[in-house]
Amino acid sequence: MCRVFVAGPIDFHKISDVVDYRLTYRASLSDAGFTPVDQYSGALDRVEGILDDETDGVSSILRNIDALPDEPYVHAVGHAIAATSVEEVIADPKKVPEIAPESVISDIVERDLELLRSCDAMVAYLPSPSCGTTVELLHAVENDIPAFVVSESPSMFIQQYADECYETFDAALDRLLEQFDPEQRGERAKKGER
Repeated sequence: MCRVFVAGPIDFHKISDVVDYRLTYRASLSDAGFTPVDQYSGALDRVEGILDDETDGVSSILRNIDALPDEPYVHAVGHAIAATSVEEVIADPKKVPEIAPESVISDIVERDLELLRSCDAMVAYLPSPSCGTTVELLHAVENDIPAFVVSESPSMFIQQYADECYETFDAALDRLLEQFDPEQRGERAKKGER
């Protein structure tokens, strides 16, 4: 199966928005025959269905934190809660990247880029600038991984480095379907690069 890396902003964004676009992209890619790859899959799968509107879902997640998988980003949230409080993390999501220890940050980044290198293509959601997603885009370019960006107004740098930019995910998915046969393993797998 053709593996497509799902990228987009996480830090400083409402959890409900992150869960929504990531699960929507993953479901659409799966329905089209692709294998979606997302560093946050394990946590998102468990978060889906426990979100509430009360506090953007954070309180529901925190009540269920023991059920979340052993993943680097979950560790970062745990460090932020331990250093401050649940209430502070809910009120200010910036606490998570600000407080996360260097080792946890390194784990998040290394795992993310390793997963990206295992993919045949990347689709990145960029509703606004995102440092992490931009780094992933550059990493895709360095590793000859086609990158498709979904953004209503991509910056000039994003336009320069992305293979193609689209205003909607559906348009990006149509292009992925044109360029890749999702039923076949991608070129990287054929070359034994996975």
